[in-house]
Amino acid sequence: MQTALITDLHAEEDFPLEYGVDAWKNWDILLKDVKKRNIKEIVFLGDIGSMNAHQRLFESMNELTFKYRLVLGNHDDFAEVTQTYQPEPISKKEAWYWSEESEVFKMIGLDTSTDAITQIQLDFLKREIQTGKDLILFIHHPVLHTNTIPQKEYPLEGADDIKEILLGHSGRVHIYCGHLHMDDVQTEANISQTITPASSLQLKKQSEKSEVDHIDFGYRILDFSNPILPSEVIWFKS
Repeated sequence: MQTALITDLHAEEDFPLEYGVDAWKNWDILLKDVKKRNIKEIVFLGDIGSMNAHQRLFESMNELTFKYRLVLGNHDDFAEVTQTYQPEPISKKEAWYWSEESEVFKMIGLDTSTDAITQIQLDFLKREIQTGKDLILFIHHPVLHTNTIPQKEYPLEGADDIKEILLGHSGRVHIYCGHLHMDDVQTEANISQTITPASSLQLKKQSEKSEVDHIDFGYRILDFSNPILPSEVIWFKS
């Protein structure tokens, strides 16, 4: 089964608009491509956009009858998002974290909308890794160090705490994230980390400060039917 990983839309925010990026046009192109490829599942990896953008995003996914999950990024606000959409796994929680199991993998989503991981979520993660299955962690911020300027300027508080917990898992751990607006892969011990490019614009890995690289956009296709989890980025010219 193939899954589309989409991240960092930043719809109706000033940042992409300054560079002439029409986030909703990009979103429509991505959804059209996902539909054409007969992909039936989307994981949105955070940074939807302004509060006004929430309803349009969820309505567009509901219209396609896709199964979709999401995690929240640092441009999202839990209280605002839950005014529009609050699925059962999130009800009565104070943050957007969840877990789900398939025959092969255990999938976990963590909320980093405050640029930090909470102790409640760390305790949740410690419980959830008690499984013989390989783990898939969906999270907006990267956990492993990438040595890139955007991660240095906009880090996740508590990332090393997450890593230490994941290093204690007996099997493989696959992290899928966004946040850095680039394509990147890192590995450490039993952990692999794959960053999906933004659906708005991309940032340079190395520069004096976080700087726009180009305004092409894309998403990642992840193949759950293969235990190796092959994936590819689908790019679009802006």
